[in-house]
Amino acid sequence: MTQKLLTVIVVVLFSLNTWAADYEEGVHYFELPIAVGVVPDGKIEVTDYFSYGCGHCYQFDPILTAWEATLSEDVEFNRTPAIWNPFYRVLAQTYYTVKAMGILDEVHLEIFNAIHLQRRNLSDPKAIANFLAEVGVDPVSFAKVFGSFGVQASVQQAEARGRAYRATGVPTLIVNGKYRIEGQAAGGQTGMIKVAEFLIDKEREMN
Repeated sequence: MTQKLLTVIVVVLFSLNTWAADYEEGVHYFELPIAVGVVPDGKIEVTDYFSYGCGHCYQFDPILTAWEATLSEDVEFNRTPAIWNPFYRVLAQTYYTVKAMGILDEVHLEIFNAIHLQRRNLSDPKAIANFLAEVGVDPVSFAKVFGSFGVQASVQQAEARGRAYRATGVPTLIVNGKYRIEGQAAGGQTGMIKVAEFLIDKEREMN
């Protein structure tokens, strides 16, 4: 390795470390006025506040998936769907339906792809059931779970969490029910990951 290349690498690493140390509340992330309840097992929770109907969420999803695979055992990753309009509500209800059916991992990307890659209109439960039938999901079972009390309760809880997050857009990351990370403030989607890692370390130090 040449001395010039080594110098460049050192400068880049120093810049990254300096930037990480300079993350500021109210600038790069925002503390929630009232903390939202998190997982009860003492892990540090990272929540992806998203919607299947959001193009930026679709772009962010593979980045999040790759990052999730690198997370330590003391970090738990989950999702909360945004519910801002009738379309997002149907999609949120779909999310909790396939989660209750135990097929979320199998169809999560399929739903994203159907909306943003295939340009399918999935604005009503029947259209979603018909689409999922194409990937092997029984439409009768889907309809039954879609209208169940448990799924309705999950949607209501997600709506309440969304109000507490005070997010104005998606995707948004919520760290340990305390901090909100938005793309514009964090410097883009990669920046959101870096700020999340900073806040995870911050939470570790407080435990």
